[in-house]
Amino acid sequence: MSITQFTMEEVRCFGEQQTLEIRPLTFLVGENSTGKTTALGCFHVLINFFGGRGVDFDAKATNSHPYSMGIFKDIVRNSKKVPKAFKLGFTSEYYNENIGWFVEFVEREGKVQPNVNSVTIQFPDGVVVFDLVDDTMSTMRLEENDKKLNKYNIECHKDIFSRFSLQELLDLLDELSISSLGFIEGDENKRIELIKYLRSRSNSQKNRHDPWDIWNSLSVFSTAPIRSRPERTYDPMRELNDPEGSDIPMLLMRLESTQSKQWEALKLQLIEFGQRSGLFQNLKIKKLGHSLSDPFKLQFKVRGPSSNIIDVGYGISQILPILVQVVNPSIPQRTRGHRLTNFTLLQQPEVHLHPRAQAEFTTLLTKLTKQGNHSFIVETHSDYMVDRARIEIRKGNIKPDDVSLIYFEPKRNIVNVHNIRFDKLGNMMEAPQGYRDFFLKESKSLMGFED
Repeated sequence: MSITQFTMEEVRCFGEQQTLEIRPLTFLVGENSTGKTTALGCFHVLINFFGGRGVDFDAKATNSHPYSMGIFKDIVRNSKKVPKAFKLGFTSEYYNENIGWFVEFVEREGKVQPNVNSVTIQFPDGVVVFDLVDDTMSTMRLEENDKKLNKYNIECHKDIFSRFSLQELLDLLDELSISSLGFIEGDENKRIELIKYLRSRSNSQKNRHDPWDIWNSLSVFSTAPIRSRPERTYDPMRELNDPEGSDIPMLLMRLESTQSKQWEALKLQLIEFGQRSGLFQNLKIKKLGHSLSDPFKLQFKVRGPSSNIIDVGYGISQILPILVQVVNPSIPQRTRGHRLTNFTLLQQPEVHLHPRAQAEFTTLLTKLTKQGNHSFIVETHSDYMVDRARIEIRKGNIKPDDVSLIYFEPKRNIVNVHNIRFDKLGNMMEAPQGYRDFFLKESKSLMGFED
């Protein structure tokens, strides 16, 4: 099971529904302020919603580091459309079938954060809609159904939906009595039809797991463009709760001190990238005592003797947190019998890196995608990163279908999304003219031609 598409509708600069083709290696490109970071933030929020059953959003839901998306009015598109709502959705592939998961967010009276209004599950042969309500007299009620089209609307109290997984909701519908669930009297036949349909979707002989178990097998991690401030000496006694940046040296020190095998494996991978990218030749941790609480220094060998991290190029301190996360994710690789897919959302990983290092980072990502449980969505302004992905495709190191280039094109007061594919030679397919115009103009100018 994997996410193949992400959709946004009525979000900020995006008007009509915009669909992003998600692949193991996905690049987001476009001018500044065209919604690339917004797309990453919404993607992160939606995975956390399905994974954590977070129906009642608080400020942290849309404003957790590294995203600061604001309240409902800051997220929904500023249009004349009434009532206002925005939608986010995923399409997941399950046994060669596409299943859609869509959430509609609204602003409820007395609340400023986005509130979930409905959750829709779109199967190839039907649709189930959970309409979420605050009515304390309601638990779960089958509003309507269409047996021929397999369309079912279920009114569900928000607390019930947030408390149980979709599989648990199915079990409740199947096992509890009508009076226990609060169904409208006389709807027993409708309930039976719904259960029969859902059971056919989840328990067919070919299926080893239920389609909604995908949310038990996903993890997401995001980075900001500026990730850490290097220090000459690190003091574990004043450790910051910042796993993305400042805590990384602390993590490395603990691994080196308490888990030597894991440290050596990680160190080899870091050094390999450092050498291939030209950033550094070696790294070591210099302890200033014998206890885990004693200060220490992080040193890198670039040329000549090792130097303190604060005395070498700033790019090393900025790429280090990303490298540690992508090659040594601090998450289990399996959960509930499923192979875990770790989504890493990267904002401008090329910051402070020279072109060689930018390109080599893409090569590292292509290698990691081959493991089958890594997926990367990279917001970037680096042609070197995109071009290296095309080279890796041409070399056969990654399949063309495993790379997606998504171009965000501004058109007046809205932004349209274009999904660009690649052939086996790394050539771009279906690239819009707007994406090509800038590069063609620059090439002509370099050759001395005037417009």
